[in-house]
Amino acid sequence: MGFTLASANAQQDSDVGFTIPTADELQRAKDNRRSQALGERVARRVMTAYELYEADDIRGAIAELEEAPARTDYDVAYVARFLGTMWASVEGDDSANRKAIAELEKSIAPNLLSHADHAASLQLLGNLQLMEENFEEALEILREFLQFTGEWNPDVLIRMASAHMELKQYDRVSPLAEKALENMDEPHRNPYVLMIAANYEAGNVPETISVLERGVVALPNERAWWVQLGMMYNLSEQYEKALSTMRIAYDAGYFRSSNDYRALVQLYANNSVPFYAAEVMSRHMESGDIEQTARNYATAARSYNTAREFSKSAAEYAKAVREADNNNDRIDYNRRQGEALLLAEEYRQAVAPFRSAIELTPSGEDAGRLYMSLAEAYFYSNQYRQAYDAAERAKGYSSTRRNAEGWAQYIKDTASRRGVDI
Repeated sequence: MGFTLASANAQQDSDVGFTIPTADELQRAKDNRRSQALGERVARRVMTAYELYEADDIRGAIAELEEAPARTDYDVAYVARFLGTMWASVEGDDSANRKAIAELEKSIAPNLLSHADHAASLQLLGNLQLMEENFEEALEILREFLQFTGEWNPDVLIRMASAHMELKQYDRVSPLAEKALENMDEPHRNPYVLMIAANYEAGNVPETISVLERGVVALPNERAWWVQLGMMYNLSEQYEKALSTMRIAYDAGYFRSSNDYRALVQLYANNSVPFYAAEVMSRHMESGDIEQTARNYATAARSYNTAREFSKSAAEYAKAVREADNNNDRIDYNRRQGEALLLAEEYRQAVAPFRSAIELTPSGEDAGRLYMSLAEAYFYSNQYRQAYDAAERAKGYSSTRRNAEGWAQYIKDTASRRGVDI
């Protein structure tokens, strides 16, 4: 009534670890399966239960079946299958699935039902075991289903791969997912998702990349995979591939989170393309895709500074000052804004941020460097008296005293040559 799984002609697959019968073996098993009929009294109960089921009276159908006078093994198996199906459809009863499982186990035990009914019982039982998170039991039953039907059912293979994933048996996931892909009419995302997750959890970055590369070719509209592939390239220090992949995802509009945009910013920076790093960060802060925080504004400012876009750098530092939540950061961002303005030769504009930084510096702290920078801003904007005063103040700090003395004298001499009395 069955078939021998160890047959030399079985469809062996060493990766998934078990065989299914060939078409000839399957047909012989079906031909050898003996047809049986329900006892008359049981058949009447089954017919009544079916009518109640059709009328959506599931509880009534269950009660009718439970009264069925099953005597033979076939009667017991048939009624148990019907009851299992009924219990599986009951809603609002926490015990319904467990009762369905118990009945379905009774239905398959003697292996007497028709081929179609036995296969349906196996599949439903396997699915219910998954729902109850009985993963080991589900795997055993679903494997039995595949071997009984003689087909590599892709949906069942995916469920089995998912069960191995839940059991953290990551090495068992990909073979089943690959087998599912082989037996699909067209590519589907679920096998790829499982293989990506399993390889990532197992710490196998190269294989994760390989699956993602296949996935974006097979299903190019799966936006998340492009981002994940870029991240994996970055993790494996393939920075050029990471940048090009993330740029494709960006241009295609696949980014959904702040992390996506910030990852692209970092990749531009890592690949020595600071201008685009700054542009992406600034543009998407303004549009709300990236949080408008002091740190993010400062990141944009640093990238502009590296790209020698000093005016833009200063503008981003001004926004960082606005968003900063403590004085230490405000001092730092004001100073950096002033320095960027000096490099942009916008000397008069540089005065204000340096003065703000000095005003925020606690009494007794070393502000000599700030006064020196302020003196420079004043000097190059031809405000010699103010420049001299700033240099004199810088002389009050040990870290800048020597330089400030020379700078103050230079300012005084320059002012004198230009007819300005200090």
